[in-house]
Amino acid sequence: MDERITSPPPSRLRQDAEQLIRNRPDTGQDAPEWTEAELALHLSDPEQLMAQLLQQRHELQVHQIELELQNESLAQANLDLEQARRQYADLFEHAPVGYLTLDQAGMIDRCNIQAARQLGMERARLRGRRFSAFLDRNDASSFALFLRRVFTAAQPQRVELRLQSATAPQAQPSPVQFVQVDGELMPHSGSTARLCRLTLTDITAQHRAQEEVLRLNASLEERIEVRTRQLRDLNGELETMMYAVTHDLQAPLRQIRGLTEVLLRDLPLSEDRQRHMTYISQSSDQMDALLLALQDYFRAGQQRLRTDAVDLDRVVRGVWRERQAALDGQRQVILTHDPLPQVHGDAVALQMVLAELVGNAVKFTQGQEPARIHIYARTQGQEAVVCVRDNGVGFNMRQKDRLFGVFQRLHRTAEFGGVGMGLALVRRLIHRHGGRVWAESAPGQGATFFFTLPGRPEGPHLSA
Repeated sequence: MDERITSPPPSRLRQDAEQLIRNRPDTGQDAPEWTEAELALHLSDPEQLMAQLLQQRHELQVHQIELELQNESLAQANLDLEQARRQYADLFEHAPVGYLTLDQAGMIDRCNIQAARQLGMERARLRGRRFSAFLDRNDASSFALFLRRVFTAAQPQRVELRLQSATAPQAQPSPVQFVQVDGELMPHSGSTARLCRLTLTDITAQHRAQEEVLRLNASLEERIEVRTRQLRDLNGELETMMYAVTHDLQAPLRQIRGLTEVLLRDLPLSEDRQRHMTYISQSSDQMDALLLALQDYFRAGQQRLRTDAVDLDRVVRGVWRERQAALDGQRQVILTHDPLPQVHGDAVALQMVLAELVGNAVKFTQGQEPARIHIYARTQGQEAVVCVRDNGVGFNMRQKDRLFGVFQRLHRTAEFGGVGMGLALVRRLIHRHGGRVWAESAPGQGATFFFTLPGRPEGPHLSA
């Protein structure tokens, strides 16, 4: 039976070795040395002996080349590892943030150049030093707790600390450096002590900027408070002066009006002079009305608001009773309203607001038969919005900014009376409640006036 030596499927390394052997000339290697017994056995079958010798020679050549290739591969791997190590060391040493490794006692094991700069000491002297020695005293306990969490928790930890340079002169306090410290546990090799890795990021500039922003905010708030107080005092003085002026002007107006009536009654005057005297009397009445309106306006800004629950249904009913008595059946005016809520405010002030808005609607619905006024309310967030709608003459929305100004009128006095103070009074009272006021309209299509009162209303459900 012809027995042949079989080998396993060649690997990549063996294939390369076989290729190199085929490309090499015969090296003429010596045959292996045998004992006399082995030599006698092989000499009995020369062909088999020759085949075994050739096979062994071939195997030796293959193994030799495989070893050479492995040595080349290991040498290249060592070169790659050395290059990667140098790159890592370069990144570690010259990183723009500080890197350190600490043991569980907080002793420095290793650090890079930037960390040495931040701590203010040569790297050779930092090894074995306690990291907490470079911290502000007030941060020592925070760092101890942080280090304990780093070695016990599974995830990275973060804390902000204050560093003090070790190279600062003892006579002068060292400049404080704010750093953000990120720490994580390093893999445990088993033979060495457990270490953690710290990253120190300088956040001094950001911290100083935050302090400056806080300082500016505090200064700004203080200045605003001072200016507000000054404006409040000036506004109070101005209102007091204006109230006194308007009150003092009423006495000479009464005298002018009285003297005009005497002249009209006792002196024979021509028709032109009578018309002039009548004009003087009417102007005095108009100025007296303006002064009274100004007094009401200033009084509304000075009187103290007594905030309480106010039933708007009751307020509207009271306002309408007074308005009906003033109309005395001369016009057909229909007022309707939806169920209105209870709100928080000053009852007297809100009665003045609704009286002015209803009176304004009655005035500008002249010529409408019947005149209709409807009052309703809705919720808008945490506010109650009260609306007064009429079918009067309306106004152009391009003039809406003038609507609530003092002595501002959008129609001629000959068409509609008044002194132009009612809506200004409404705005002032609502602003004192912390609310807003506005209007929507179109010429010939009526107008709707809105005002808000803060705080969620109580009472019937209102549409949002």
